[in-house]
Amino acid sequence: MARRGIFGGSFDPPHMGHLIIAQAMVNSLELDILTWVPAKTPPHKDSANLTSAEHRYRMTELAISGNPTFAISDVEMDSNQPPWTKYLLRRFKQDFPDDELFLIIGGDSLAEFHTWRDYRELWQLAKIAVARRQGEDLSGVDREILDNVKIVDTPLIEISATGIRRMIAEGKSIRYLVPETVRIYIEQHELYIDANSVK
Repeated sequence: MARRGIFGGSFDPPHMGHLIIAQAMVNSLELDILTWVPAKTPPHKDSANLTSAEHRYRMTELAISGNPTFAISDVEMDSNQPPWTKYLLRRFKQDFPDDELFLIIGGDSLAEFHTWRDYRELWQLAKIAVARRQGEDLSGVDREILDNVKIVDTPLIEISATGIRRMIAEGKSIRYLVPETVRIYIEQHELYIDANSVK
């Protein structure tokens, strides 16, 4: 039996902030493994300008390589089901029946957690671990939700994928904001050079 974290996101692109928060959750929750799950079509984001799933999966794979605690899953890449978290957790429950599952979400996602499809089912399938950044205010979150999640304070990392995409479109360097392997991949495949990718 393993303590397994599930870290989903668009990862467009994966950056150092993702990695720092992921490692902080591993440390705080004493996880044996943290599985990154690049979303094919994130349900709470506009996917019109989303980079292809294949590129985002490959960049995530490059970003986490070398960390034996990190793994990656393509479970959403070939799924024809709606992009709802309950289906993801059901799949992990099926594939890893003996593992203790922890769904990792950001503090910003917690504010809209009540809008997620069948959100009460989620805490029946996994423990919900919320990565709260320093100073993040959760006072407006419903008490029922707060009672069913574990808040984990994580470092305040002011790096965003949107900001990185904007910098690339403006021709600026993104060194040290993403792993070097990811930076090289972006450059080789000429990703984000179109200003429309900033959205």
